[in-house]
Amino acid sequence: MEANKKTSFVKGAAILTIAGVICKVIGLLIRVFATRIFQEKGLYFYEKVFPTYSLLLIISSSGFPTAISRMVAERAAVGNYDGAKRVFRRSLLLLLLIGAVTSAFMFFGADWIGTELLKAKDGIRYSLMALAPALLFVSVICAFRGYLQGLQRMTGTSVSQLAEQVFKFIFGLFLTWYLYRRFEGSEFRYAASAAGLLLGVTISEILALVIIIIFYLRTRKAYTAVIEDPHPNERVLGNLLVIAVPITIGASILPLANQLDSFMIEHLLIKAGFTNSAAELSFTALSGYVRSLINLPATMTVGISMSIVPAISAARARRDQKDMQHLSLLGLKIAMAIGVPCAVGLSVLAGPIIKFLYMRNDPAFFDALAIAEPLMHVAAFTVIFISLAQTATGALQGMRKHWLPILFLLIGGITKVVVNLVCIPIPKINVLGAVFSNLACFGVAGILDMIALLRVTKAKLNVLDTFLKPIAASALMGGAAWGVQKLLSGMAFFQGPVMSRLATLLAVFVAIAVYALFTLLFAMFTKEELAYIPGGRKLARFARR
Repeated sequence: MEANKKTSFVKGAAILTIAGVICKVIGLLIRVFATRIFQEKGLYFYEKVFPTYSLLLIISSSGFPTAISRMVAERAAVGNYDGAKRVFRRSLLLLLLIGAVTSAFMFFGADWIGTELLKAKDGIRYSLMALAPALLFVSVICAFRGYLQGLQRMTGTSVSQLAEQVFKFIFGLFLTWYLYRRFEGSEFRYAASAAGLLLGVTISEILALVIIIIFYLRTRKAYTAVIEDPHPNERVLGNLLVIAVPITIGASILPLANQLDSFMIEHLLIKAGFTNSAAELSFTALSGYVRSLINLPATMTVGISMSIVPAISAARARRDQKDMQHLSLLGLKIAMAIGVPCAVGLSVLAGPIIKFLYMRNDPAFFDALAIAEPLMHVAAFTVIFISLAQTATGALQGMRKHWLPILFLLIGGITKVVVNLVCIPIPKINVLGAVFSNLACFGVAGILDMIALLRVTKAKLNVLDTFLKPIAASALMGGAAWGVQKLLSGMAFFQGPVMSRLATLLAVFVAIAVYALFTLLFAMFTKEELAYIPGGRKLARFARR
């Protein structure tokens, strides 16, 4: 495999991963500060609305960017840039139409969605209406991102994502605070402030669209055709739909399952003997605290998945089997090197991390913490399987094996629902059953995805380097982090809300240092692989010493 091909993939993955992590951190801060403003009652509206938004967004934001990036990458690989631009123009019109329809449905159907579908409290329609226009703007953004990713120009996607989160932080939190104060003394203040936060999402998408258009205009003249377009009358939309529809169907499975979760969990908890308020608190603790933290490390491997699709598509267009094998194995190795330590760290430091982010001198918080902490100990390991599934799915999509990940995720989704139905009504398990179901869902999907990928590429997986070394290094890291946290939390100096947060930060820094050290000592990556990672050459020299 040529050096520049591997470099392009790793560099693209690194750019998207770094941007994704920063975006998730900002998103987490938004949630933390918003929760401090509108508390668990406002968080309830936010968590109820977002699964519906995510489900509608799947139509435009899952299959189409992947399909566009793959079709653009295949044409760019042979110098057919005119064909790549035609793919973008046709897909932009289609996504504009899809965005308009989904946005109108959510806006004008807000009453029906809130009362009939979500069975939620009064006032939720304002949150749905505030968020609805974002569907239109995100759809258009997806066309631009798919095109730029197909050319392996990841900076436009990354900058627009970062800007989106920054604007969301500024406008969303301001509107949350303003509306919470505006309706002080009224029970409506929680619904209004949640709607303000979601209106900030819409505003941020408008500004992110402006930014990515600027990046597109800068690259529009940079690519001139090397060859004459061999298929000037190709049915682009037909081919686009052939790729996008299966991916969209597959991507819809999990949001559908999560949508089912949004009212299944509370119903099953009540069946287990919980009161309505206790069931609501358990749902909020799971969705608002646990899942928000689980999604943070999962974002790191989204970058790998997004970058690997055009990279493998280009290799497939060149009929380079060896290149596809190397890219697939490297993607899996990076995913596990990220996913395993994140899972162990979140599990070991579950309580301190939740306190660090959400700590309030409020009985409602401590009630939620008592539920969330034990859930996090188990739920954290979902990160490993999410990382595995995301990366293997991206590689399979790049090789036009769209239906395999869909089938596996469908099996996982069915498993999730069954585990929910069996476990949650059991009083001793209750909401922990929802954690078991998520773990089972991604465990089934991730393992099947990996097996399929290895069979399709005929690649030989190095189990020691890919799995055992990250597990060993993460176990040592987890022990060190747990020990430091226990030691510091027992000292009088580290008592109180501020100093206890400092103790958690120190434990996290120790964990990062210990894992980095054992990554080098265990030679988790070869010298050649390190050379293609930003700063990897220095790491390779340090490891040799």
